[in-house]
Amino acid sequence: MNLKVLIVDDDPTIKLLHRAIVVKSNLSAQPLVFGDGKAAFDYFSTQYDENENYLILLDINMPVMNGWDFLGAIQDFSFANKLRVIMVTSSVDSADKENAKQFPQVIGYLEKPLKVDACNFIKTIPAVAPFFA
Repeated sequence: MNLKVLIVDDDPTIKLLHRAIVVKSNLSAQPLVFGDGKAAFDYFSTQYDENENYLILLDINMPVMNGWDFLGAIQDFSFANKLRVIMVTSSVDSADKENAKQFPQVIGYLEKPLKVDACNFIKTIPAVAPFFA
C-alpha cells in the first residue's frame, strides 16, 4: 500500500525542516509541500486519486485558509473519510486540541517542530501503521 504525505504549513523554514525530517524518518520519500490550506484544498479538488492513501501534516495558523478552515472544507468531499490528518502546530492551547477531536480525519496532534521520533510515532498510529508493516 502507498501513503502520500502532505506537509501544509506557511513558514518556509518549517516546510524545509519538516520535509527533511519526513524523508529522513522514512515516513515518505517525496512529501508534497503546500504553503496554506487553500493550496492543499485545491490539490485535493483537482488531483485526488482514489487509489492513493493520504496523510496530511497540517498546521493551524496560516494565511489564506487556516487548518480549521481546511478541515471544515474537506468535510464536503466524498472521500473525506480516506484522509488522515496529524495537526502539527506551535499551539499548546487545550481548546485547539479539543477542537481537533471534532474532525474524524484527525488522528493526532503534535507540537512543532517535527522530529524523527515524532515521525516514528506517527508510523505506529493504527490508522497509519499498516502502511509501514
